[in-house]
Amino acid sequence: MASPSRGDFDRARRLGVVVLTPDDPGYPPLLKGTADPPGVLYMRGGISADDRLAIAVVGARRATPHGLELARGIGADLARAGFTVVSGLARGIDAAAHRGALEGGGRTVAVLGSGIDRIYPEEHEALARSIAQRGALVSERAPGDAPLAAHFPQRNRIIAGMAWATVVVEGTHNSGSLITANLALEEGRLVFAVPGNVGEPNAEGTNALLRSGAHCCRGAGDVLEDLGPMIVETAAQVAAARRPSADAGAAVRNGDGVSGTPSAGADTSPDERAVIAALARTRGKDAEAIGRATGLAPQALSVALLGLELRGIVATSPGPRYFLKA
Repeated sequence: MASPSRGDFDRARRLGVVVLTPDDPGYPPLLKGTADPPGVLYMRGGISADDRLAIAVVGARRATPHGLELARGIGADLARAGFTVVSGLARGIDAAAHRGALEGGGRTVAVLGSGIDRIYPEEHEALARSIAQRGALVSERAPGDAPLAAHFPQRNRIIAGMAWATVVVEGTHNSGSLITANLALEEGRLVFAVPGNVGEPNAEGTNALLRSGAHCCRGAGDVLEDLGPMIVETAAQVAAARRPSADAGAAVRNGDGVSGTPSAGADTSPDERAVIAALARTRGKDAEAIGRATGLAPQALSVALLGLELRGIVATSPGPRYFLKA
């Protein structure tokens, strides 16, 4: 695409839009390391250090009710586990994933195929405002650019490039979400696909991905389990950066910062509270023992454990064994 002009930058400033280049510290680090990072990103909202843990969730625009429910649930569970959900603000699966992340209390980033001031589709204006408040809207298109069909394949490389993994929930055999999946594979990122019924058009693309070697996704737990070994170092860095605020929150709630635990707040899910009740501060337990004590399925347990670990509530020792942090 053409290089941005002085007029593009001036218009962005008038709109209150942030302009990022790969040299800026706020530029998404995973995207910067791709083969074709955008020379300029226009942004509303903000990219956070927390966004180093990002997963893309994409899929069909003409999604089935079941697909919409799955995408919303996956987005919410990933957000509760401490991950940023990246998608494209399109109708169907994309919008459901964004809404799920917001409902899960987490962050989400929408990558546009139009200028940052041209929300498409127009009915997602309110959703876009919510995303900018709790994450970011980003685009490499200059302000004012229309949402042309040719822009979206280019947009898809940004979605894939910002995330450790891409999850395709539904897609036909020629779906744009398959382009995103292939771009993720080219960057060495994981690709997950939700299996569907044979004969269902929206399952043709995802089933084809599974046949060609994509990881099976029955829910967020599958993604976290398979991705976990790849992000140990980054997850530890993010957890350490989040810990001071979590510790401060515990001090406020308990009045002294010494007794109690940050786990008792309303920001914990029922599954997380069940895990907390099953753990101790001295003797760690392995996942199998925690599963027996809580009755949680492996997927739900993985989501809960990783979310608690990222918030500094749970720590691990070799094995791994899990215990509550003091």
